Amino acid sequence: MVEDGKLAYNPLYLQVKDVLARRIVDGRPGPGELLPSESRLASEFGTSISTIRQALSLLVADGILVKKQGKGTMVSDRKVRVTFLSWMGETRLGEEILAGLLRRFEEKYPAIAVDVIPTTYPETRTTLTRLISSGRAPDVAQIVSHWTSYFASSGAFLPLGGLLSQANLGFRLPGQDLFGGTYLNQLYSAAWGLCPISLVANRTVVKAAGIRRLDSPMTLDAFRECCEKIGKLGGGGGAAPGGAAPGGAQAAGAAPVGAAPSAEAPAAFGLWYTPGVENDYLSIYTFLQAFNGEFVDEGGNLRFDSPENVAGFTWLRDFVSRTRVFVSDIFTIRRQFAANRIGFISDGPWVKYLLEEATGEPFEKNFQVLLNPVQANAMTRSWTYNHAVAICSQSRNTLHAARFVEALTGDPELSLWYSSRTGILAPNKDLLGAVELKDEHFDTYREQLRHARAIDARNPMFERAMVLCVDAVRKILFENADIGSELAEKQYYLKMLYYD
Repeated sequence: MVEDGKLAYNPLYLQVKDVLARRIVDGRPGPGELLPSESRLASEFGTSISTIRQALSLLVADGILVKKQGKGTMVSDRKVRVTFLSWMGETRLGEEILAGLLRRFEEKYPAIAVDVIPTTYPETRTTLTRLISSGRAPDVAQIVSHWTSYFASSGAFLPLGGLLSQANLGFRLPGQDLFGGTYLNQLYSAAWGLCPISLVANRTVVKAAGIRRLDSPMTLDAFRECCEKIGKLGGGGGAAPGGAAPGGAQAAGAAPVGAAPSAEAPAAFGLWYTPGVENDYLSIYTFLQAFNGEFVDEGGNLRFDSPENVAGFTWLRDFVSRTRVFVSDIFTIRRQFAANRIGFISDGPWVKYLLEEATGEPFEKNFQVLLNPVQANAMTRSWTYNHAVAICSQSRNTLHAARFVEALTGDPELSLWYSSRTGILAPNKDLLGAVELKDEHFDTYREQLRHARAIDARNPMFERAMVLCVDAVRKILFENADIGSELAEKQYYLKMLYYD
């Protein structure tokens, strides 16, 4: 790594170019401002004037500097354009938040302009893969942390260790943040926001069921009791056979699809499930964690068939079979939840701005965040579904891309502005207790973060492994497969996938 003004390796002219480029990206000097004279720069760096001229010539060729006859060398007024693939603009409010954030960034860093490549969350991985394959990768891509190893293992991302400041890295939480963006002991993605998964309650549905108080966390027994009370609204019973919500249909070999719950007969819980989507194994993960279940332990060992996971799946299948559960994709579930047709969902802190957009009202008026349910006298647990950013190896503006990532993930002003509007926790641990982020939503997610860690997705086969896990969810919850046998079979194939 090269620090400002300290040249650590040859050739010197490339080192001078790198240091000057970093200064310009940081606005020192800014657009239209003159650089010091060649002789002054040579004195500062302890090099010859010819070395300085070589470095300046390269920066001129890159369009970063321009030479003005009779004036000297100055920073170009032309902005360097950085492309950014992001799904933030897939909703109206998200688009407004992203536009406001980028406007503030460009005001602080006038040498850079950001061009957004819009996508939607379900399409992001496919779009990014297509752009990389065609040689048109964005400079910066928004991802979720557990995608990191898949892209990094193919050489699609650059390591961030030499591109982000030590101050930025030093203010991050190792287990809940940095671990999630690591592949082969190097950081390839940086969390843009910290996103533990928690339980979210609909106040209207809970009140209608006669529930006056919700503990945080509830025990699993208390949670099920609340869900049973909600299930009695409208005279309804539990879930239909196979795990579908009452009135739901299920085709042979297909995922169960719940009939849309009504205001008169709301569902107690919204269960994410879409065949083949890895998130829909991870969506039940907090219930497995309540029994100390996990996918991979801290030593990197696969634990899918552990007794703890068997216990977790046993509880979950009983819960799904006896409770009015609405089974669908997360987007449909959020719409039904916002319409007061579901009592509880599991979701991340981004749910704040999504539900505020859906209802047109402040989040806390209609919803309440609760710590994840636990066994009696146990500690609530979660995993972090962090939103992250990575620099693509095809980037032609690496230093400018790095400045953009540094600002998104490390600039306190930008982080607080973004967090306060989205509900997502700032990655800087010193900002987690900021006055601007003091309310029930942030307080509960911040407490959940203390009992969370990034899921171990360092193996490039993690995404393929999730397909096997989702298949186990389908067979256990909706086809009544023997739990021990199903987990043991999947453990066998997972080991072959991970280790052979």
